[in-house]
Amino acid sequence: MKKIALIGDIVGSKKLKKRNEVQRKLLRYFDSVNANHKTLLSPFTITLGDEFQALYSKGNELFKNIWEILLILYPAKVRFSVGVGELSTRINKEQSIGMDGSAFYNAREGMLELKKTSYLFNITTDTKANYELAKHSLFLISNITNKWKSTRLKILVMLYEGKPVKEISNNLKISDKAVYKNIDSGSLALIIEITREITREINLMLKK
Repeated sequence: MKKIALIGDIVGSKKLKKRNEVQRKLLRYFDSVNANHKTLLSPFTITLGDEFQALYSKGNELFKNIWEILLILYPAKVRFSVGVGELSTRINKEQSIGMDGSAFYNAREGMLELKKTSYLFNITTDTKANYELAKHSLFLISNITNKWKSTRLKILVMLYEGKPVKEISNNLKISDKAVYKNIDSGSLALIIEITREITREINLMLKK
């Protein structure tokens, strides 16, 4: 049965002024999300340098986790490559290492592609016909979100969590109008709908 491999890579990590702090933030997030996640088969694990990976059974929390990581590490940028495919080894429930199969091949291929571009998000699957629209949609979202300030990213994360505008404005200490302006100017509702549709498509692929 197909699985979802996620590989992340901190952009220009060796040049970050507070590299150690960035890594500590990432590890704290991993500790938290790994302990409470419902769809992780293998936990978020730092693998090579400033790369990390995880294995999912479903895509339901995938994009929420991606946005959370971007917010936690802001203003650092992170590339994310999603690979959908088979797993040819046993699932390592302790660390996301020592596993292989087309899910990881696809994620690695997508990451190599990202490193040749300025995009942050990519998806690769076993059948190209199933993911070209999703891939290009994620490239477009990369361009839309590239120069966001942290406030807009915070609003997006809270919208993913299902929080209403009033709660978001109270949390961020800004007006309801400012929240709505960010939702409109950043196309946040559209981004959420696109990623939910990609999630639906991923979950359908997993059943084939």
